[in-house]
This record gives sequence, C-alpha cells and structure tokens, in this order.
Amino acid sequence: MKRIIPLVIAILSVAFFVGLILKNEQHLKQSDSIYIRLAPVDPRSLIQGDYMALNYDLGFWGLPEQNNQTDIPLNDTVIKNKSSVIAYVALDAHRRVVKTSFDPRLLEMYPSTSHRIVLKNPDNRLDRLYPASNSFLFAEGLAECYEAAQYAEFKVDQQGNAILASLRGGDLNTLGCENHKKWWSGEKARS
Repeated sequence: MKRIIPLVIAILSVAFFVGLILKNEQHLKQSDSIYIRLAPVDPRSLIQGDYMALNYDLGFWGLPEQNNQTDIPLNDTVIKNKSSVIAYVALDAHRRVVKTSFDPRLLEMYPSTSHRIVLKNPDNRLDRLYPASNSFLFAEGLAECYEAAQYAEFKVDQQGNAILASLRGGDLNTLGCENHKKWWSGEKARS
C-alpha cells in the first residue's frame, strides 16, 4: 500500500496538469480576440532571461448617470481591497479596446462591440490594473524585435477571463520574432 500512494499522487498530479493545459488550449481556440494598446518597458532579468514588463492603455472613463447626466467618478475607491475586478471594454472595428469602464451599462451602449474582462488589481490603483499578465517572456536575443510591439492580443471568454496570446505591431500584424533568430543554436535566421 505504501508503494501505491506515491504512484497515485504522481498520476493525479499529471492528470491535473494535463487537464489544466487542455482547458487553456480550449480557451485559446474558442475565445474572442481583443487587442489592448501597450506602453511597454523592456528590462532584462539575469535570472529570468529576457522579458518585457507590460503596461496597458485601457482608456478608463465614467459613464453618465441616467438622471442627471454627470459622470460616475473614476477613483481608486471602486477597486479598493479587491484582488481582481470586472471591467467592461468597448472595441473598435478591429477589436482594439477604446474605452474601459466598471459600469456594465457599457455593454448596453455598445452591444455588438463590447466585452467583459477580469482585471488583476495588485496595488488598488487604476493605473496598475492589468488583464491576465503584466509581463511577457521571450527567448534571449529577441528584445529588439519585441520592442516594436504596440498591442497585446488577449483571448477572452464569456466570463471575462483573459489569456495573453501574443504581442502585435501597430497594424495588429504578427511580429514574427521567433523567425528572426534561431535561439537554440545562436544563429540568425536567413531571410
């Protein structure tokens, strides 16, 4: 019996991680893409390799109240002491985020071009909210290519859960950074 317990634990652990991977793969395949404008910073970590710290231009705004048409105040009390908050985004024709609000009436104002999204809240500050990830790891030697990123592509499901899928250029084009360098051999790719 003592020999079986570690084996059962190992099998259950592998099954859990395979299930998690399959769930995320389904999320990536079946979710809608939305694009959020970046304000990237590109530090280098000696421990992690190359990575880009991501800041997002979410374009927060208040919606007018129904009776007196004044704006709902946008301040940090709306998000105070919450690890994550639900926000609503209005998208343009290319599915880029143009407005973000905490008011669900945004979905009614833009029924065909709006989406719900869950934002992480590390510091109880509006300017520090982010969807899913605030950094992007990449292979060493590709920093110059990823500096051209202007948008982050997120796959967002109906509940608003987001997964960072890729970084994109100004016209939402794929950067193709993986083709610029063969990181496993240290050689530059030939065009």
